[in-house]
Amino acid sequence: MSDFLSDAFQIISNRSAATEEKIERLKQAKREIENEKDQAYVEIKKLLHPSLDSLWEGTEANTFDESRQEAYEYMKRKILYQYDYYIVQIDWEISQLQLQQNTLDFASTIAHQADRLWSQGEEAAEAYGRKLNELKGWLF
Repeated sequence: MSDFLSDAFQIISNRSAATEEKIERLKQAKREIENEKDQAYVEIKKLLHPSLDSLWEGTEANTFDESRQEAYEYMKRKILYQYDYYIVQIDWEISQLQLQQNTLDFASTIAHQADRLWSQGEEAAEAYGRKLNELKGWLF
C-alpha cells in the first residue's frame, strides 16, 4: 500500500470518528432540549392553576384571569418557540454532518478500490492512478 493511500485511510478514519462523535453529541443535546421543553410546558401549564372561577367573581377576578391567560400564552409562545428553534438548528447541523459522513463513506469506497488495484500490480497501475486522483478530489 502506498504512503498516500495509507494516509488517506487514516484521514478518512479520523474524520469519520470525529463526525460520528459530533453527531452523537448533537443527538444527546437534542434529547436534553426536548426533555427541557417537555418540563417547561408542564411548568407553564401551572400558571393556569388553581382555577378560581368558583371562588372569585367580578371585575378583579376577570382581570386576573385575563392577565394569567396572557402570561400563559406569552410564556408558551416564547419558551416553546425557542426550544423548537434550537431543535431545528440541531437537526440542520446533524443533517450537514451526515452529508459529511456520506462523503467520507464514498471516499472510503474509493480508497478500498485503489487498494485493490494496488495489490493487483503493474497491470492496474493506470487505474490505480486514476483512483488516487479521484480520492484526492474527495479528501483535499
